[in-house]
Amino acid sequence: MKKLFVLIAAAAFIVPASVFAQEPTVTRTEDNNTITIVEETPTANGKIVTTTTMEKNSVFTNGFWHNWQLSAGLGTQMYYGDNDWKVAKKVPEMFTFPAIDLYLTKWASPSFGVGLGVNWSKFKGLYQTTPGSGAFKHYATANFRADKVVYYDNADSKYDSQHLALQDGGSYLNLFALAHADLFNIFGGYKPNRVFDIDAYAGGGVIFGFAESGNVHDATFNAGLMNTLRLTERLRLLLNIRGALIGDAFDGESYLEENDKAHWLANHKFDGMFGATLGLTWNIGKEASKWRLAERSSVYQYDKETVEKIVKEVVDGGEKIVYVNENPEVWFHINFVVDRWDISKKELINIHAVADLINSTPNTKYLVCGYADKQTATPAHNLMLSENRAKAVYNALVNEFGVNPDQLVMDYKGGVDYMFYNMKELSRCTMITSIKE
Repeated sequence: MKKLFVLIAAAAFIVPASVFAQEPTVTRTEDNNTITIVEETPTANGKIVTTTTMEKNSVFTNGFWHNWQLSAGLGTQMYYGDNDWKVAKKVPEMFTFPAIDLYLTKWASPSFGVGLGVNWSKFKGLYQTTPGSGAFKHYATANFRADKVVYYDNADSKYDSQHLALQDGGSYLNLFALAHADLFNIFGGYKPNRVFDIDAYAGGGVIFGFAESGNVHDATFNAGLMNTLRLTERLRLLLNIRGALIGDAFDGESYLEENDKAHWLANHKFDGMFGATLGLTWNIGKEASKWRLAERSSVYQYDKETVEKIVKEVVDGGEKIVYVNENPEVWFHINFVVDRWDISKKELINIHAVADLINSTPNTKYLVCGYADKQTATPAHNLMLSENRAKAVYNALVNEFGVNPDQLVMDYKGGVDYMFYNMKELSRCTMITSIKE
């Protein structure tokens, strides 16, 4: 690792002086989890190499008014009650049109969100006009009967004695709250330009029925899949496939007076609703559907005097590059999650790189200083956080990567104002800097 750092530094001073007037050289690489951008900037006094790593599965949290989504669709649906399965092979006759969907979703991250939804449609189904006796008599109290009895002729002949008729006497409105999960972002990482996406959702609510026989309501559990196809940055084509479980009493067909096991097993304890709508999804809010990837940056600055004194030695038949004049000017940023001081595996990679540099300069001391963002917690709590973050990095350098503790000076500053890019998240860190003597 140290050879790499020194080679990069040496390269800055063997190019013509005219290079200092050129634009920075930028290299971009990408793998399944990260995007890495390396920027090399020649200056009159040396060379600055900035490495920025962005994590595809981790983003910065946006404000409340960002990342809202409005979805609307038009399609068809079917209500499935206690008698509707008797339509035999004529199931399509039980579908109603139009069915209208409307959803408002607030995404807290690219993977998870919460929202509200509403479905509206006309009621259509079957009920028994000859209920018989006992528990079956309650079928005749169907809530959505038409004013004029319209018998259904396509049922199986074994139900002829029940004289099945159409329920076609009103409409219903289903209101519910939902939790959303973007399946592609969860399992494939956040990609703002993904063409096809699937949003799985589920939640509870209340359904209201409006019929001439009176208004009714019951509880619902709703779930579905929003399949979207990207049209523009803000607009997507939507196919919404959805279903709901509905309380059995909603359509008026239920065994209200029979509690024995035989009747309980015979009854459908829930009704169902299934549908599909086609429409559009519009991303609204300040940032539309975009999220800024979480990132970490490291900057190495190689001063001209140090690099000019690099020499080469032959060791064991090979070439080794060493510093003659040490004390490189470097600083390094190790980031932490809010209210935590444990080091992620990704940050351990960065600490390993710093340890290599420190071990290659045994006569240079480095400051390990912890920080917290003052906007998040009390001064006492932030002081504790910054101390623990400094200790965590110090211990990793010494215990995991063999750094001489005599080369390290540990300090902590508590909560501080914005340190980088006016973002409080970047103040939750430990800084490693070389000490000038």
